[in-house]
Amino acid sequence: MALFSWSDRYSVGVSSMDDHHRKIFDIANRLYDAMKAGKSKELTDEFVKELIEYTEYHFAEEEKLMEEINYDDLPLQRKAHTIFISQLKGFQERIDKGETLLLPVELSQTVVDWLLDHIAKMDKKYEESMKHHAIQ
Repeated sequence: MALFSWSDRYSVGVSSMDDHHRKIFDIANRLYDAMKAGKSKELTDEFVKELIEYTEYHFAEEEKLMEEINYDDLPLQRKAHTIFISQLKGFQERIDKGETLLLPVELSQTVVDWLLDHIAKMDKKYEESMKHHAIQ
């Protein structure tokens, strides 16, 4: 069983962004599967690096779309994106220091909680603007 199951209620109306969100949750779900299999300690560093890399890519692409439509809340989005990347990099720093005991659980829960909150409270707001500019 996955930690998170995608549902259309999380859709932001832009298929590429929905695909990106699914990919990020897939990474969190793979970490969760590794935890259940007892392999999370050795794989956590790999998952954090993948999350940082993919999330930075996703945020850059999402912000480009927002720039195209002159989205009013782009500064707020950028700030939220910066905070989340900082959180992920904080996990990387903890790994680098050898802190791995509860890190996989914290990481997977942080990713799912943050994205569900971010999608529901911030990303859903741009759905109508994207539709208005024919971005699907």
